[in-house]
Amino acid sequence: MQFKGEIVKAVDRVADELVATSHFLHQHPELAYEERAAAQRLTALLKGRGFEVIEGAGGLPTAFLARAGVERPSATIAFLAEYDALPSLGHACGHNLIAAGSIGAALAIQPFLARLGGQVQVIGCPAEERGGGKIALVKAGLFAGVDAALLVHPSNKNEIFKCALAMRALQVEFFGKSSHAAAAPHLGINALDAVLLSFSNLNALRQQLRGDARIHGIITDGGRAPNIIPDYAAARFYIRALDLDYLHDLHRRVVTCLEAAAQATGARVVIHDEGEEYHPMRFNRALGRLFQTNLEALGEQVEQTPEDQELGSTDVGNVSQVVPTIQPTIALTGRPEVVCHTVAFAKAAGGPAGDRALLLAAKTLAMTALDLFADPACLQRVRKEFDQA
Repeated sequence: MQFKGEIVKAVDRVADELVATSHFLHQHPELAYEERAAAQRLTALLKGRGFEVIEGAGGLPTAFLARAGVERPSATIAFLAEYDALPSLGHACGHNLIAAGSIGAALAIQPFLARLGGQVQVIGCPAEERGGGKIALVKAGLFAGVDAALLVHPSNKNEIFKCALAMRALQVEFFGKSSHAAAAPHLGINALDAVLLSFSNLNALRQQLRGDARIHGIITDGGRAPNIIPDYAAARFYIRALDLDYLHDLHRRVVTCLEAAAQATGARVVIHDEGEEYHPMRFNRALGRLFQTNLEALGEQVEQTPEDQELGSTDVGNVSQVVPTIQPTIALTGRPEVVCHTVAFAKAAGGPAGDRALLLAAKTLAMTALDLFADPACLQRVRKEFDQA
């Protein structure tokens, strides 16, 4: 298609700015719902390029919606930007690259929108790692009228389709009674014992789970001193499964394990839902095939491993339930041992490997959006598959 070569050149022209943006985010990591510097940097870049920007989109202070193109578009394509980091690890999931890549795609295709009769959006999505910011944006209606949602995630291989596990997060608090651990242990109720027993109960439960299910957690408060029986202890747990029905069944069984620990120790338990429920990924293969064709046209090879293995969870799954969505991955290092949520991955995301991945993502995303704008049949296939699923 005649515009594709021009789009690649357009990304190259803004490459320095995109790389600088990625490095800024990498050097200033911010946790979920705290991404103020990131949101300010990204929105300033888009405003400077003539995008209409709505800050605080969907009622989330660090979310935004940026738009460019015609008022009555033949199609509206959204590029999703993530920019939250991980505690202690920084951008070990490469969200600095996701944000810069999505913005690069929008900037590259922007000059062609009048001729194509289309509109692009950059939706700034906070809190992917904890809380599910996109879920709030879905509920707020930000994806109404969007024909396709696109983003690229860095990984250790190029893949087009990957399942995502549905997930619920729980915060658990146990309340006991303090006492001297040596002189009067019989007068205390040990809240920490209730937490430890919860882990034992869940370890027993794990033996009877389906292969796709995951339950994992951490102790967030275990007491203050060894000679004081803890009157308070707390933990956080994630529950995951490939489908919502099994996730809900697991949630019920996990709650039973926690309540049993409280009953056994005499502690009182309070269980909080933490954030929103992450939904599984709904594939759109027509959209994914467009992306793959463009990625291969840029000289990349796709290595598609089993779609239901090596899975995590993402609030992109919730977006995929309401609009045709893809989240393919682009190899950051090509080394299989360098995986997300590790120090090595964080280092790569802030270096030359990350720079290359984000520019490749920007080009492929923009080329895929061009296919949807320029060929109505492509968009019809995407929409037909989504409607029939």
